[in-house]
Amino acid sequence: MNYRPNFAICVFLGIVGSLSTSTLWAQSLDGVWEITAVIDNGRVVSPSEIRTNYAADGRVTINGQVAQFILPMTYQRKQLPFAVDASRSPARLDLAGAEKTGGRGIILPSKDSLILCLASRDHDRPTSFSSPAGSGNLLITLSRTNGDASSPPQPNQPQTYSDDQLRRMLSGTWGHQDEETIHYLTFDTDGDISATMTWKDNFKKMFHQDVRSSGTWKVQDGVVLVKIDSSTDKERNGQLFSFRIRSINPTELVAVDAQGTVRQEWRAK
Repeated sequence: MNYRPNFAICVFLGIVGSLSTSTLWAQSLDGVWEITAVIDNGRVVSPSEIRTNYAADGRVTINGQVAQFILPMTYQRKQLPFAVDASRSPARLDLAGAEKTGGRGIILPSKDSLILCLASRDHDRPTSFSSPAGSGNLLITLSRTNGDASSPPQPNQPQTYSDDQLRRMLSGTWGHQDEETIHYLTFDTDGDISATMTWKDNFKKMFHQDVRSSGTWKVQDGVVLVKIDSSTDKERNGQLFSFRIRSINPTELVAVDAQGTVRQEWRAK
């Protein structure tokens, strides 16, 4: 799984909260703001992905110097501080600890909209409001809504499925990847499961074999339960793990495992 949702949303939300005290703009930013568009390193992010990876209801609430949003999957409320230098043109913004995490950016407000452009780690602060491929920039636009800032809107709750529906929808092969490995899981309709893990790095490919595992799976009360019966990695033999599906469609699924880690899978076949 490779995406920047939590960091990116944290950056722009905290910034907006701080802007309400700046003398650069006379109007108050208190209220509810909707994320209308996101471009991540040249890629246009879909509205559904905004709610999956950025904010559960696609909105930011500002009240005084506090901005908050609702975390996807867990639906917890998040609040963040920010620093803004309104003496610059365009105005600069920085997430606390930006020297370690990235998050230097610029912001352009108008009466009912905000445009933010943020740099990822190891990239310089943006000089323009753009996000071409390879720039590492995250370009976000927000629009003021008629929501009540004192009572932040609730996110749409994830759709629920019966266990039988989930079994049918899960059938097939799903994949995800991290910085070092690529994983595939195949759910057979008879309750068998097979898994492979391959290395991306050529050096590791030379000295570490692919991990192949097999076992069984079932869905119980909306939770996917997996047991590994056999694996080329002996430590995986007999291993049990589970995850709850938050959203699923014919091409991708998002799930939360027992440790609260969000997993995003794409359908391989």
